[in-house]
Amino acid sequence: MIINNPYISEYDDDIDLYSIECYERINELSRQLRSFLNYKKAVIQFRFSKLKKSDITLKNNPTKKWEGKLSSLIPQYVSKLKIIGVKEGNVAERILILLEKVRTQPKSYEINLLKEIRNLGSKIWEIIHVLSELDIYYQPHLLKVAIKIADTLCRAESTFFSIFSDFYNELKLNYIQLEEELSGLLQTNEEHQIKRERKKERVKIKE
Repeated sequence: MIINNPYISEYDDDIDLYSIECYERINELSRQLRSFLNYKKAVIQFRFSKLKKSDITLKNNPTKKWEGKLSSLIPQYVSKLKIIGVKEGNVAERILILLEKVRTQPKSYEINLLKEIRNLGSKIWEIIHVLSELDIYYQPHLLKVAIKIADTLCRAESTFFSIFSDFYNELKLNYIQLEEELSGLLQTNEEHQIKRERKKERVKIKE
């Protein structure tokens, strides 16, 4: 027996769309978690590998292409966040305020601004994932940039996808810890380089 009920049909379509969206979001969460684990691995590799300057500035390094794209997108993303009043650490708060404002008093400019933040964030997430699959530990400063922007993205995503806020808040904390670990390694590495250079300066060649 065929039931021709437009309300049931519309309801079924909504269920299908919701299922597809949830499935895609779960896949995205899995990818973001894998990216973090790759960055964690990269920090460990940096800690125990002996890098030379020639390794870090390797011209054929595949990360160069993606580094350029990331360098282009981050300023755009940050400028959009500044427009809505974002300062250090209050990303989620400012986005939440704008979301509530748009719900009660929708304005096309503010709606488009939120869309731009979301779209730019998605593009940066994609690059972060690609970089995580490459030997990014050869470029520790790029590694630090990727980790730092991932922290900011987690703060934004926890607001855009409130149902997954616990996941993003936990991921954010992990990225913060990873950034602190890498910063300590970079500082130690720089101190060793300075000591080596000073030691070379003191060496005299006898004829």
